[in-house]
Amino acid sequence: MNRMNALLATRRAARQEQADESVARIIEDARRHGLDLLVVGSLGKGDFRLHSDVDLLVRGTITPARRALAERLVARHLRHTGLPYDLIFEADLSPDRLADLLHDLV
Repeated sequence: MNRMNALLATRRAARQEQADESVARIIEDARRHGLDLLVVGSLGKGDFRLHSDVDLLVRGTITPARRALAERLVARHLRHTGLPYDLIFEADLSPDRLADLLHDLV
């Protein structure tokens, strides 16, 4: 492995560690608030890369107040990390799209 590849691998590993730690805190905080969040996308599939974002699926039915709570909670935890994220609500998805998101999760 050349120096550039080694540097990129080190940065990717550090970014994934940051994402994993942040997501663990988010899920714990969400549970305390009665929200069920699931990691999907590249992080959930075990394919997180240097420029990947964090994709979180909010499970179950959702009221406007609970939607706002989920959005505030995730934003608070990721605000200063530099990690982009997508917050996806199960209630907004078709059954086929939900199945696609849940496919191949680790």
